[in-house]
Amino acid sequence: MKDKIAILIFLVLGTGCWGITGEEIIKKVDANMTSRTARTEARMVIHVDSEVREKTLISYEKGQDTAYAEFLSPPRDKGVKYLKIEDNMWMYLPSVDKIIKISGAMLRQSMMGSDFSYEDALESSKLLTKYTATLVGEEKIADRTCYIVDLVAKVKEVTYYERKIWVDKERFIPLREDLFALSGKKLKEMTMGDIKRIGGRYYPMYMTMSNLLRQNSKTEMFITKAQFDIYVPPETFTQGNLTK
Repeated sequence: MKDKIAILIFLVLGTGCWGITGEEIIKKVDANMTSRTARTEARMVIHVDSEVREKTLISYEKGQDTAYAEFLSPPRDKGVKYLKIEDNMWMYLPSVDKIIKISGAMLRQSMMGSDFSYEDALESSKLLTKYTATLVGEEKIADRTCYIVDLVAKVKEVTYYERKIWVDKERFIPLREDLFALSGKKLKEMTMGDIKRIGGRYYPMYMTMSNLLRQNSKTEMFITKAQFDIYVPPETFTQGNLTK
């Protein structure tokens, strides 16, 4: 009898009063945010103190682990390309006609001067293999009721020991994420907004990232065009395409 009561208590605590677990919420977010293929056009706006820098880019994705991006402007960044395949990333610099493998300490560096690091760009579907997800509450963000899911690292090889994510209860889109170090210090804040329904899925057309280790710094991403489940030539995701 005591064992049955213990099991019942575990189930109640595991799902709270919501009838869903943190792990199930993250899986629903992945399913909603991921498509077989995707093509997006975007504008990146980097704010550092009073300085504002703007860049435009086009990107292609295949699932969650494969992506290609090419910067179109400004002139000094035109032709810079990135290729991501699982946990590997390469960058092509047209000024020296060279492909560079991004690894080691480079992964923590700023990507194109933004608040995103290369490690942020490498993030994939492997969150649940690296983190334990726990549903800890609810809160409203911009009049949307959100689940609050706490992710705590269960492996050592992570940049952020803890992540707290606010997920729209109806659309299963993350609207905010706070990223923490092992010490508990908050390192970054990310928000998503301008949610559009495209091809039967909800998708955020606006995103901000703030690196709290840089003073007065924020990067905005405006998605100007998004297409899902379209044909993308396989050669798009090759190192040979970087030098074309």
